[in-house]
Amino acid sequence: MKPSKYSVIIIPDNEDSDRQFSITRRQLLSVIVGLILMLCIVVFFLIYALPRLMQYKSMEAENEQFATDRFKIMELMQDLSRIEQMDRLIRKTLGSELELSSISVSDDSTWSKSNQPRYENNITVSYVDNVPSKYPVEGYITQKMRTNKLFTNQNHYGIDIAVKEGEPVYASASGFVVFSDWTYDFGNYIILYHGDDYFTVYGHNKNNFVKVRDFVKRSDVIASSGSTGIASGPHLHFEIWKDGKAVDPLELFPQYKQKDISVNNYE
Repeated sequence: MKPSKYSVIIIPDNEDSDRQFSITRRQLLSVIVGLILMLCIVVFFLIYALPRLMQYKSMEAENEQFATDRFKIMELMQDLSRIEQMDRLIRKTLGSELELSSISVSDDSTWSKSNQPRYENNITVSYVDNVPSKYPVEGYITQKMRTNKLFTNQNHYGIDIAVKEGEPVYASASGFVVFSDWTYDFGNYIILYHGDDYFTVYGHNKNNFVKVRDFVKRSDVIASSGSTGIASGPHLHFEIWKDGKAVDPLELFPQYKQKDISVNNYE
């Protein structure tokens, strides 16, 4: 007959009294089954769960890298779309509307007769006057140029210059108007082409004083400052482009750095 109870006697080395514990047969079986279950759980974790946990960690890291790469691709696509949009605009204006086959650059600082606003196949722009060198407005820098950021909505291809509403906006260099109209983001918007692949951009104007095909000289008033489009207050958004790439206006106008009150200037 199988015993229904088991006794465990503990005999110490010293003279202390013995200790005895009793356990029923059912309790002993429960302990054995519990130990077997725990062993099975450990084996299952080591063989099945642990590799999948490591695989999950690896997939999580790959997913984060994919998200980062996706943001970079979106940023590049936005930059490409912006350049293509400006390229289409310039090609349309210079080609089909003005019917200009070429634009040459002269080393004469004075404008020749071909600089007058009429339809000719060749227009000469002074080499001396085509480089942006005139302050578009006198004001304080509230936002500097930022590119190649992780989030595409942080791209800022020029500088924002805080100025009172209605102040004159000057042409930074001599050239002709290839765009003068309203846009959703920048409100009243002007793009000037100066030859030698130079463009300047003026946004958020209260009023545009020039129209497409107009020729302007450096320091001519082309607009009045305002806050049209998406703007939190009166300021001029000013961009410089050369060979299809945005140029930091602070490189050509270092004096603006003395009036830089942008947040990132104090980081």
